[in-house]
Amino acid sequence: MKTDPDLKIGVYFSANDLVYDWAIAFLNSFRKFNPDLRLILIPFNDNCDRIFQLQSQYNFDIYIDPAFDRLEAIGKAFELGHTPNSKYWFRRYAAFWGELERFMYLDVRQVVLADLTPMITALDEFDFELLHYDCAIDQVYQSGKFRQKLLKQGRGRGFLSGLWAARTGLFSIEEFELLAAAALEIRAQLNPRNTDQAFINYCCDIKPLRCGHLAEVLGGICENAWARTSGAIYQSGGEYRLWDYGGLDHQKQVVLLHWAGYKLSATMPHRNLFDRYFLQNRSIGSALMMHGKIAVGFLLESCVNILRTNKTINRCYHHLK
Repeated sequence: MKTDPDLKIGVYFSANDLVYDWAIAFLNSFRKFNPDLRLILIPFNDNCDRIFQLQSQYNFDIYIDPAFDRLEAIGKAFELGHTPNSKYWFRRYAAFWGELERFMYLDVRQVVLADLTPMITALDEFDFELLHYDCAIDQVYQSGKFRQKLLKQGRGRGFLSGLWAARTGLFSIEEFELLAAAALEIRAQLNPRNTDQAFINYCCDIKPLRCGHLAEVLGGICENAWARTSGAIYQSGGEYRLWDYGGLDHQKQVVLLHWAGYKLSATMPHRNLFDRYFLQNRSIGSALMMHGKIAVGFLLESCVNILRTNKTINRCYHHLK
């Protein structure tokens, strides 16, 4: 099946001012490899003044949807008190009835290291409705009868909600509300913290959709985009690749690098790639100042980690607690 050249394709991303530095690295990397691909911001919440000021520099549109409040209501219903801002994560799902007919959704805590168009057009080329990346079923479903039932039916991949490609029209806000009501009846069998991730997986598994893993469908690219994966990332012929001799992704192309679960810190894995795109087009003085802060941060975090991982200190801490 060939992709219609007249289809509206592009990428949605979500951000606010609290992740401004992440957004700078994301946007610089995105435009490096995707200079002309349509890019649309879904504001995470109302705290987006600085992010909005980047619109002309990085050529993105802003998508405000009247269904944001209804999506946030779904998110609030799923929250168990672990992540108080999680209701805003549900705004991203307005992409299913947005103006892009084939699209990717990306969180900003990642850098884009390749042209994303093949990942979007793969939906039609291989006849899938949704294509995802990293999978971790424990981050979506708890062990139990519901999860076992899905697995027996060949469902329940447990994909990450921070990077995926899909077709428009797969869900409506009304359908989401009906699915949410059903999912809340088995809330105890869903991950207690990852509310939006559990929700979208439940919706895709129950409908069900024709879902696939981007790396498995396309081939030649790394199966995991998570920054914690082993190996070193290097450049060859203008492409980023993974050197992990003996590993399954050895010498495969790195398309996306995602720091899910990480705070921006001096010791986060592959910090050099974040810095490369965060510091792009900045003065030498700014770069030196940033590297100075990184060095100080690295020393402080290393000391804290030594204390945190010391068995005696850990044992005393938990005993006093």
